[in-house]
Amino acid sequence: MYEDFTRAYLAEVHAAVRRMLTRSTEATGLLRRAVDSGGQVRAFGNGGSSAIVRSALLQLHTCAGLSVNDCMMTPAAMAYGAQQQDYRTVFARSLAPDINEVALVVVASVSGRSANILETVRLCADNGVPVLALVGGDGTQLGLADGMVWATGTTDQQISEDAMLTALTLAADVLGTREQSPPAVQERHLHAVATMGSALLGDFLTEATAAVSGAIRTRRRVFVLCPDGGPLALAGEHFAHNLRWDAPLGVAGVQPPFVISDPSLADMSAVYNDHPDAAHGVRYQLGSALPGDVVFLLAYDSASRTVREAIRAAEAAGARLFLIHQAGLTGPGAGPRRFTLPQVDHFGQAALLQSIAHLVCRTTRAELAAVPDRQAAGLSSGGLMDQDLAPLRELSSAPEHL
Repeated sequence: MYEDFTRAYLAEVHAAVRRMLTRSTEATGLLRRAVDSGGQVRAFGNGGSSAIVRSALLQLHTCAGLSVNDCMMTPAAMAYGAQQQDYRTVFARSLAPDINEVALVVVASVSGRSANILETVRLCADNGVPVLALVGGDGTQLGLADGMVWATGTTDQQISEDAMLTALTLAADVLGTREQSPPAVQERHLHAVATMGSALLGDFLTEATAAVSGAIRTRRRVFVLCPDGGPLALAGEHFAHNLRWDAPLGVAGVQPPFVISDPSLADMSAVYNDHPDAAHGVRYQLGSALPGDVVFLLAYDSASRTVREAIRAAEAAGARLFLIHQAGLTGPGAGPRRFTLPQVDHFGQAALLQSIAHLVCRTTRAELAAVPDRQAAGLSSGGLMDQDLAPLRELSSAPEHL
């Protein structure tokens, strides 16, 4: 069942990316004009879209040398601004002071109707700043005075997010890639998406779903860690968000889970300042792991010393370790708890990982919601494909004023 679901889901992601790439020249043109102008690029998104747009900014800075200003607030600043004024205007307020220095604003919103995104788009229209807006559906829900609405062609929350990150990644990659033509870069990545839907990924998903749903039910901890940072860590942040919020939210009898993700900026800056060993942080985190806890370790190269230290720490704790990597450990005996991603660059790897995270999120939610003595009858590949998690984000009916 999970193999069928994996194949069907990735086929939908593949189709959505292909639809978006028919307009990739236009999107790349907006990015290239921003590069040539020397102005700033700013980006905004809520939930998983936050990690998506920050990955694009990191890529533009790393690969194309673009001057970016990631004004997605720190959690403390965002919470403070939202409570002191209004979250509806929090993005626009952060953008307004430097609006004349901004060459492009990137926004991502599956609904295309988030109030803070609309406020930002209106501010850009009033000041003649072009916007690259990634939205779900056909894109008609969002009007732009300047720029482009880049629609996914589907309203499915997770498929749209995967298509957004992949399309943005490939558009930004064109700016920094000189070795291959844009179509070659795109086709290589689409081939990687197509080849992920295999029996091995289905087996990985089966094991991961049982482990995570079991950990949530029995109040064990789930670690989602990428000790090497970079775009894979941003996808890991999205992964942890899925497991912490999307998978269990609103399921009767399920309490909020314990999900531990990569250190905060305060933690990380202290680790690097006080400890020259880059592996210290992940060793410290996994020092609290117990038998029965679940560890997702995300790695570019699992043979690197930092990752090997993390593997040893997880194994020493008796945790259930799941390794997602692209290079490094090879050979027989790995079993279904290790999945090797196809060969793409680090930003492409993050896009592939995000799809795996969404697969785990959907299957975990279905497993948690299933009636215990009728689980097999309650789950199906088609049912998992129909399980769009977007409407499940309502938190509570708490009164506005306490």
